[in-house]
Amino acid sequence: MNARLTSIAAATLIALAGGTAVAAPAAAPDTAQAALKGPVFKLANQAFAAYNAKRYAQAEQLARRAIAMRPDVLRLRMLLIYALQKQGKNAEALEAVNNAQAGGLQSDELTQAKSNLKGGGGDAGETQSAAFRQGFPIATQAFADYNAQQYESSAKLAEQALRIDPSQGTWALLWITALEAQKQLQAAIDAADTAIALGTPNRQDLVARKQALRKSMSVAPAVSAYQALIAFDGAKAVGFAREAVALSPDTQSHRLLLMTALQLNRQIADGETAATEALQQDDEDTTALVMRAYFRQFQGKTALANKDFDEAIAQDWLEDEQRASLRLIAADAALVAGDYERAKTLVAPLDANDKAVAERLKKIASREPPPQEITAASYPPPAQDCRLTPYGSVCDLRPADGASTASAKAYAAYGKQDYQEAIIQAQKAVEQSPDSPAMHRLLTVALAAGNTQQQEQAMQRIATELEATPDDAGLLMQRAYIHQRRKEPELALEDFRAARATGKAPALAILDEGYALARTGRKAEAVATLKQAIDQSDTNELELDRGQRYNTRGAISGLSREWGASVSTSYRGARPAGSGLNGTPVTTGSDSVFGMADVYWRPPEFLNSSTQVFEVYGRVMSTLHGGSSTTGEQTIVDPCTGRPAPINAARNDGVSGLPTTIGSLGLRFTPSTDYALTFGLERRFLLGSNTRSGSITPASADLRCQLSGRDPAQPGAPVVGNAQSILFDANASSGGWLAYATYGFYHGTGLRFDVPSWFTVEGYVQGGYYREDLSADFWMRDQNTGANGERQRGKYRRDQWFANAEARAGRSFRIDAVSDRLMLFPHLVLALDYQRQNYRAHVPGFDETVRVLGNGSTWSAGGGAGMSVRYAFREDRYHAPRSYVDWTVQYRTNLGGGEADRAKGWFMSLSMWY
Repeated sequence: MNARLTSIAAATLIALAGGTAVAAPAAAPDTAQAALKGPVFKLANQAFAAYNAKRYAQAEQLARRAIAMRPDVLRLRMLLIYALQKQGKNAEALEAVNNAQAGGLQSDELTQAKSNLKGGGGDAGETQSAAFRQGFPIATQAFADYNAQQYESSAKLAEQALRIDPSQGTWALLWITALEAQKQLQAAIDAADTAIALGTPNRQDLVARKQALRKSMSVAPAVSAYQALIAFDGAKAVGFAREAVALSPDTQSHRLLLMTALQLNRQIADGETAATEALQQDDEDTTALVMRAYFRQFQGKTALANKDFDEAIAQDWLEDEQRASLRLIAADAALVAGDYERAKTLVAPLDANDKAVAERLKKIASREPPPQEITAASYPPPAQDCRLTPYGSVCDLRPADGASTASAKAYAAYGKQDYQEAIIQAQKAVEQSPDSPAMHRLLTVALAAGNTQQQEQAMQRIATELEATPDDAGLLMQRAYIHQRRKEPELALEDFRAARATGKAPALAILDEGYALARTGRKAEAVATLKQAIDQSDTNELELDRGQRYNTRGAISGLSREWGASVSTSYRGARPAGSGLNGTPVTTGSDSVFGMADVYWRPPEFLNSSTQVFEVYGRVMSTLHGGSSTTGEQTIVDPCTGRPAPINAARNDGVSGLPTTIGSLGLRFTPSTDYALTFGLERRFLLGSNTRSGSITPASADLRCQLSGRDPAQPGAPVVGNAQSILFDANASSGGWLAYATYGFYHGTGLRFDVPSWFTVEGYVQGGYYREDLSADFWMRDQNTGANGERQRGKYRRDQWFANAEARAGRSFRIDAVSDRLMLFPHLVLALDYQRQNYRAHVPGFDETVRVLGNGSTWSAGGGAGMSVRYAFREDRYHAPRSYVDWTVQYRTNLGGGEADRAKGWFMSLSMWY
């Protein structure tokens, strides 16, 4: 994700730590039981063994002795009660319940036991329902199993008892709690739904327990969202945050997390929607109101943004400092909209001597024009300074430059990529809140972005935490992201798989595993995993928004591709190497149409992964239409006399078709797709007759004079013979070697669904060397009679260095009215090229190497505007479009001299990639 991580993330991280703690189950075993040691531990084990062996009197005696030593242990009290019940000593059992409660122990089990015992004595037993009498022994055993930590048996028996008598709400709670103790949170939620459907009377308790369970389940995807933000993977962060919100919609920190992820991923319209949904949950949520105002102003919805800002400022429970911060935030929005009067009104009640206020007043006075395009840099989101309190996390909104806490400063430094300052501030945040898991996690994140030694510290901190909680999916995934940053794909894959194996990782973690497999080169396994994610999405097991699903399908298409082909035609140009924009060639001077067909193969088990590409390719190029040109009357220098000589106008017809055909076989390799640098080597074959034959015009004036039929020693003397020309011809197997390197840069070139239009820039820089060393037949031709002389074998060597560059910048638009796979890209273009050639021939009969006229360096530069239309097609359930057609038209003007004819005029290309 290219968007920078801003200080807004600090608030949601702290809120996560303070607002989503896993609630302890109502009937969970007491924490003291883990401390049983020595004699009491031995007595407890003997007591439970006696009970399980149905020696209830012995269990009673042993339990009383253990309770005397540890009266604070609930499960010992319950064991005594059950043992008395089994012996029919209900009065003594009731007394045991009262004693436990008098000793300060309170639990659902004691309450239920007391109710059961009161209903089970004397005549009252006759009022019990048949269902209760049938289910009671089963429920009693379920409670006993729970206290013996036999949770699986307890859950099964509690469910059985509840289905017999659904009126017993405590049995429902026991069923849920036993499942929760096994970490089967979704099963516990399903059990609560079942109990409610059965008509269990404590509906409110069950609903509350469901909410607590869903909140517990929401922690893992929330943590994963933060890890994705740290790894600058906005799409995954948004998906994880949406999952957290869906599980626990009333958790404000999750709502804020989603807004943060959407903002950082530049999904501004979706961010506004998320803020609106948060306000529907709590219409007095100041943070959501201000964030919605920010999103609206970012989209140019100034009136709606102002309404939200004004409503937030008017909230009467705000303290003066909070309201002052909101005024500054609203003033920043007014400034970015160019509304200086509103900005002045907003800051008027504030202290003009305050540094932040003075800065705004200075901007108001300067009346600097607002930015033409709002970006996160020109209009950063509000900062949030957060702190933990006994009542949860509390966040104060501040202007983007007004963060004051160490944690906010750490995130601000992190967003500026000042990682050393981020580490210093994170260390201060830990010192200020040593018991805050969020601050410790913040320090770990900052260290992970530091140097090698600091990254190692981050890994050690994670390892320490994992020793205490080895099944912490969030920590495992965080370590995996660090491994990815350190280019350790195998270790990252291991941690992603371990996180998923815990059963606590968010559903979207399957995508992480798939991409990690791809980075290790295991493309077939990666494709299978990503296809499984699509299957889970189709069955509602995994929630993927439209963009995530498209990106997943796009990854499948890329990873599964082993071969491809392209065909392109272009007006004015033929590129010499294997790269460029959409197959467009390097320009030439004549108004010609060129064609090219390219087929490649990617060996699946050799040098190919998600981060590197190796291809074997074949190509055929030809001039489809040769442009003609007219040379007007002009004066040239006579090679014999050195004096000007007039020549008549002439028409030059271009050559096209099969005689211009060139074939090639080559290899190209991209070591890292992160840098988009490709190296290529190809062998060319001069298939067309015009590519391997022709005439040679010497660069030497003396040789040209000699060929004209005159004596160079007597330039003014009469012609002594007929004019001659040097011709050559090589066979079809002739050719040369081309080596090249291409660097491409692309931003916003892919299809997007989160916004209807987006900024796009693309370009490439290419350089290389071409060498031909042809064995050819040479002969002389009489220009007067056309007679050919004797053919003799010689050499023709052609060397050429070249460099080409093109850049396009503009805005892409998705044309949904026609098709959501159709993009329009109006753009500005800048193109440059450079060529240096050295052609020479060893011609029989000439004592010296004949250097060819025209050797040397030439260059051209052009700039202008253009329009591209691209349509993507060939897709299915698993694959995003694997083919596209692209048509580009440009008009350029010459820049800075050079070969003007090569740089100006109309340029067009039509390409299809399959």
